Amino acid sequence: MSSLRRKTISGVVWTGMAKMSMQFVLFIVMAILARLLSKDDFGIVAMAALITVAIAMVNDKGLGMSIIQKKELSQSHLSTMFWASVIFGAILYLLSFGLSFPLALYFRKDIVQPVAAIIALGFVIGGFGIVQKSLLTREMAFKKLALVEMSATLCSGLLAILMALFGCGVWSLVANALARDLITILVLWIICKWRPHVHFSIAELKEFIGFSGNVLANDGAIYLITNVDVAIVGRMLGSVSLGVYSLALWVVKLPVTRLSSIVAKVVFPAFSSLQHDMEKFKAGYLKAIKFISLITFPILAGLAVFPREFIFVVPGEKWLDMTWPLIILTPMAMLKSVGTIKSSVLMAVGRPDIELKWNLIYLVPLTAVVYVGTHYGLVGVASGFTALYVLTFPIIQQITNKQIGVTAHEFYYALHTSLLAGSVMVVVGIAARYVLKVVFTLPDLVVLLAGIGAAAAAYLFVLWKIDRTVLLELYGMFLRNKGYAKAKVAVSE
Repeated sequence: MSSLRRKTISGVVWTGMAKMSMQFVLFIVMAILARLLSKDDFGIVAMAALITVAIAMVNDKGLGMSIIQKKELSQSHLSTMFWASVIFGAILYLLSFGLSFPLALYFRKDIVQPVAAIIALGFVIGGFGIVQKSLLTREMAFKKLALVEMSATLCSGLLAILMALFGCGVWSLVANALARDLITILVLWIICKWRPHVHFSIAELKEFIGFSGNVLANDGAIYLITNVDVAIVGRMLGSVSLGVYSLALWVVKLPVTRLSSIVAKVVFPAFSSLQHDMEKFKAGYLKAIKFISLITFPILAGLAVFPREFIFVVPGEKWLDMTWPLIILTPMAMLKSVGTIKSSVLMAVGRPDIELKWNLIYLVPLTAVVYVGTHYGLVGVASGFTALYVLTFPIIQQITNKQIGVTAHEFYYALHTSLLAGSVMVVVGIAARYVLKVVFTLPDLVVLLAGIGAAAAAYLFVLWKIDRTVLLELYGMFLRNKGYAKAKVAVSE
């Protein structure tokens, strides 16, 4: 087995373990916070995030991605990038602090200003860990990265719950965000032995500007796309409705951000190493698409079939008005889960400009459909959002596929197993829900657990009948990394 493939397999396993653990912890934390806090609290944080959610951009992309992608790095290069990241983070904080005042005026809610200003400290904190995190990713040290993420998620979640229990309200969510950023940096500095020197060179910084500039510009466009709905919903429908909408969106995007990104984060450094071997690149890409869909499609399908039961059991009855938005947003989330990897592909082939141009074009109709949708409530917003994404997904996906020679048939064939098994799962799930809820009138918890169990069994049965190899590969990848086929995923040998 090649060194790259071995590292990629290890990366998938360790990143998968970290993401699954974090998903479980986040799920529990958010469920508890949703029961303890109000819809208004969630809405306020969503409003503040309009100028602070880009913290992820500073932590994960731009300068960081350029470090991963650059073939040769020196100590002076890294020191320059470190101080550039710190300075950039400080500038972003000052900008965010200044914008927090007009943001509060825009939403006509005074508390948004201090909330946004304090959460924005994450920009400064994040700047101190970009180089360390990028070096660990470049070295494919995913076991260490998993430890970083799991530590930060667990500790920050416990802090948020304690604060909510003591009646801290919206500040519980603020503390959760800041604590996660701070703990991430502390653990990164403990694990990564690299330390910056007092050195800064404009000439060396320029070597990274071309790649980073395109990536940062694209992240800016993504930032607008992922927040234009929040800006419009918060202004037109208020913080309570925004709280409902933001939680529904968070739930359906959980498999996207916490599962499909397992592969996306691992394959970027692997793909970057295969820039000149397009056949292996293509094979790895199609394999990644297949495995992402096999995991995310059934989760989202189950959510769409049992939405009311899920809401009753997890966030609680007061969130029932997110039922229809939750159902409507699931098809969008399914496509988004397999579309996540396109960013890694375009960056690996040195074409982040393609996604930037697409996102800038996409922003125009998105703004229009969300604005029109607010006149029909949250159902209207969710319907417009999903319809636009479903209609435009094939276009950007085909543009991306063309860069590495993947045909439309090859791409959609990679999804056929999960689509077929998922369809059977939905039918079985609907039938099980009817029998359990209508015929036997069982409690919501029983309906949810038994119904999901029956649907999942149907999904696995169909997979076993039509493509049992894929089940064995999943088993080998996540449970027995040294067992069956040594988990032939991500990058072909």
